[in-house]
Amino acid sequence: MVRIPTPIAWLLRLALAAIYLIAAVPKILDPWGFALAIRNFRIFPLEIIPPLALWLPPFELLGAIAVVTGVAYRGGLAALGLLSAGFAAGIVSAMVRGLDIDCGCFGSLAKSSANLPHLLMNLVTAAAAFILLASAASTRGRRRLLH
Repeated sequence: MVRIPTPIAWLLRLALAAIYLIAAVPKILDPWGFALAIRNFRIFPLEIIPPLALWLPPFELLGAIAVVTGVAYRGGLAALGLLSAGFAAGIVSAMVRGLDIDCGCFGSLAKSSANLPHLLMNLVTAAAAFILLASAASTRGRRRLLH
């Protein structure tokens, strides 16, 4: 059973949501730039890059809003955790193949390499999301048992 004290849970929620809000907005405003960043990873077929560039940032934004507001909270945590894990996998792939590319993590807001610091950031955000999700699930289960 995972139980996180409320102040720590709130700090994790706010940090996780802030990272994804800051990351999503520039990519929403510049989908073409984000599409180029996705293409540089050389993972996806060219045909699916434009839809990814258009749909991924709003998905990040909705996940962040869900985590902050508590509306669809567990779904938002799951989405952000899976996104972070997926982004980490992409960065590992780029690092293993020796690609020196901009990861596109924060869109045109900041140029950032697909490197170890960004990998660690994604692993930490994935862990935070999944820990919060486990805590929410155990809290919900306790509430059901008490009523």
